Amino acid sequence: MRKLLFIIGACVGYILGAKAGRERYDQISQQASKVWGNPKVQSTVEDVKAQAPKAATAMAGSAKEIAGQAKAKVTGHETTDLSGNYENETGSWDAQTGTASIDDSSFGPGSDKLP
Repeated sequence: MRKLLFIIGACVGYILGAKAGRERYDQISQQASKVWGNPKVQSTVEDVKAQAPKAATAMAGSAKEIAGQAKAKVTGHETTDLSGNYENETGSWDAQTGTASIDDSSFGPGSDKLP
């Protein structure tokens, strides 16, 4: 269904574009060139280029952390943070104190599914 709607939209766009003709395309192209050549636009582009590496680094770090959390939720495996602490369904490890805590209140993970 989506493919059909895309094809219909592409056909309509092509037909309308063909009716507008080359003159309208040239007008739009000239207007876009004027906007792109505007000093304010170029200043903003340079500002964005300068900020992009910082933003990419920050986003990469948070994306990696979020992906790790999602993986741990989906797989049920332990999660380890940057300090070395980790936690799973059966217990946790505190890297600073070197102590482990074990959940022995039930029959391991999934005990709620036992009869």
